[in-house]
Amino acid sequence: MQDLPRHPMSATHTEWADRLAATSFFNALLRETAHWWLERQDNEEIAVIPLTRAGDACLRVHLQHRSCSGRCRIVLPLVQATGENLQVVSFEQAVEALLKSPWLCEHPLVGRLDDARRETFLKSVMGSRDTIASALAGRDDLDHLGQGPLGFLDAEQGLLVGHDFHPAPKSQAPFDAEQARDYTPEHRAGFSLIWWGVSPARAAGDSSRELPAAALMHDLLPEALAERLPVGFSALPMHPWQARFLQKRDDIAALIEAGELIVLGEESNDANTARRWYPTSSHRSLYSPQADWMVKGSLSARLTNSLRVLHGNEVMRGLRLDRWWPQVSPDIRSHFHLMQEPAWLGWKNDEGEIDEASLALLRENRIKGPDASSVVLATLTQPLGEAGQTLVANGARRLAALEGTSEREAALVWFDAFCERVLSPLIRLVVEEGIVLLAHQQNIVVRLEGERPTGVDYRDCQGSGVTDHFLARHPGDPVSQDHRISAGMLTRYFPYYVIINSTLAVTAALAEAGLVDERTLVARLREQLERLRQRCQDGDTTLLDHLLTSPTLEVKGNFFCYLAGINESTLDDPSIIYLDMPNPLLTETPAS
Repeated sequence: MQDLPRHPMSATHTEWADRLAATSFFNALLRETAHWWLERQDNEEIAVIPLTRAGDACLRVHLQHRSCSGRCRIVLPLVQATGENLQVVSFEQAVEALLKSPWLCEHPLVGRLDDARRETFLKSVMGSRDTIASALAGRDDLDHLGQGPLGFLDAEQGLLVGHDFHPAPKSQAPFDAEQARDYTPEHRAGFSLIWWGVSPARAAGDSSRELPAAALMHDLLPEALAERLPVGFSALPMHPWQARFLQKRDDIAALIEAGELIVLGEESNDANTARRWYPTSSHRSLYSPQADWMVKGSLSARLTNSLRVLHGNEVMRGLRLDRWWPQVSPDIRSHFHLMQEPAWLGWKNDEGEIDEASLALLRENRIKGPDASSVVLATLTQPLGEAGQTLVANGARRLAALEGTSEREAALVWFDAFCERVLSPLIRLVVEEGIVLLAHQQNIVVRLEGERPTGVDYRDCQGSGVTDHFLARHPGDPVSQDHRISAGMLTRYFPYYVIINSTLAVTAALAEAGLVDERTLVARLREQLERLRQRCQDGDTTLLDHLLTSPTLEVKGNFFCYLAGINESTLDDPSIIYLDMPNPLLTETPAS
């Protein structure tokens, strides 16, 4: 097998970060607005974005590749055209020019765009770019991240770009540079947990297992700290940043002064005995190879569109799924593993309400070694290197060498295996069981054997729900209203997360690499859905019928949501940030 092309190490980290940041930025912008058009020049497509109402000034963005989902490969430099005059502009200058364009304020989410909002948005976009540049500069394994194969922890901490469709995919407010190095996965951070003790009167928690939540949490507590825990108190693990953040609150200080909360301290820092915890790609989910559980806690930090704080209704979803899962068809569960979240713990405030900033839950650790061949999908499809250089594409190339077949055939084999072992179980859970897992790229951990997908470890029970089909099959099972998903919610959210965000990221990566035409992959995807439709006629086929017949699918509008400063997680009606796009399963995709 020929050596694979290497990363552009001759470019500076800032130039490299500019391209990666500009790609996510313009992917989102071009998807969400009609204020642009395409031109062709030397067999390349150019997105022309007007900067004035008259169109006498435009931004010209070269697209090296454009997929059916709108994922593009941006080529720098960017060019601003004023009349016949063409001027190269930096990524920052391009964003500044766009923020002055009148049409940007016409989006209903944004309204009047004042100077303060422009400045905040620009600072966040460029801060995200700087985060990517800093991560690139601090890594000595960039070739390995692009070439692979990667183990679980390498993949979790190797997601340097973030969301494919977001203006600031690596925004890290309120972390400063030092905190980013200490706490973020792209800097390969590792640290000790901070443990608290919670008095019986203040403790709040629940478990779906025989042992209560406090007992399950206590199993993780180091012996040296257990000696400091008063009888009857519950041990609560916490991210060190969150622990220090909470200690600055006056109400928490009062509870500590009253002895109702105790800061037990940090796990040992002794290099020979310390158990290190590593932030995964979601930042607030922490992994230790030696522990039976992962710990996911609240993190009062705004990352991309949301403040990353757990909510009381969310943590209960894991307990329900833990109880329901044994009833799911063994055929579905044979290759699809759900990382159960059977226990949560926190404390109550003076009003007796759960302080959501204190919440932590336990997640099953199915991956006991950092080198396990289980790789988060977002890192597999990450466009970190030059055009065509993604982990999924390079894995298909290695598969071709192993099998002695063409790279095109290997790409088809890889994608068919993904559809069979990753996508099909997610759809069958909806159609046959009425259980909905809104699986985006950072929640799907693909198990790889022989350079092809063999199964999935799915995480994040918070992004789950049940349909009327489930309720009809389990009439006596209590389900809270917030855990129910209507037909309208199902056909809006599931296609976005599972098909567009996840599955079409795979087709885009394989097509951009020139391994196979994306139209061929989308046709195979449709065939897979049609086979499922025939197989599952006795189930609820609402989702499959929508995917196969609806002229449009909905996608999340990350660009304008972020520009408007909306906290997505607290929206009463999240549908307002979604918009229609042509259904790729029905329309001919653009040739690559």
